[in-house]
Formats: sequence, structure tokens, C-alpha cells
Amino acid sequence: MSSKPTGLAAFTRKSVATAPIAASEEAATPSSVDRQRGKKEVVALTVRLHRTEWERLHQLAVSEGTSIQSLAVRGLSRMFSEKGLPQLREE
Repeated sequence: MSSKPTGLAAFTRKSVATAPIAASEEAATPSSVDRQRGKKEVVALTVRLHRTEWERLHQLAVSEGTSIQSLAVRGLSRMFSEKGLPQLREE
């Protein structure tokens, strides 16, 4: 089992040291060479909702005069804030 912190722990620990990956280990994982997702400044994220839940969310966004994107970022920022972490920035 890996000792690397996962989930929220990976972001909250201040002195987490990660061991460097040996060149032979990196070459052993084919996805490490071909991976392109998550490399740009802005990363797209897919969220799957039931149609009825999407309709409720869409209706809320329209009534608030904002986008679903903005509602999602505000909600995630609130969760970070509740955990004592810096909020996400809205674009």
C-alpha cells in the first residue's frame, strides 16, 4: 500500500515529502508518457447529474442570473473554506 496521501489530505498537509520516481518506474507506466489531461492552465471537469437534478440546477442558475460553472465553483469554494483551506478563484 502506498504511503502517499490521497484526497483532501494531499492538499492539507504542509510538510508532505514525496519520494522521487526512478526513471525505470516512470517508464513502466505507459500513461505517464501519453497523459495530456490536466496539463493546461484551465482544466475541464465533467459532472454527471440525473436530468431532473440538472434541470433544478439550471433553473437555479437562471434565477440567480449566473452560470452552472459559477454555482459549482462557489459551492466548492465554500467546502474548501469550511475545511480552513483557501477558496477557489472564480474566472
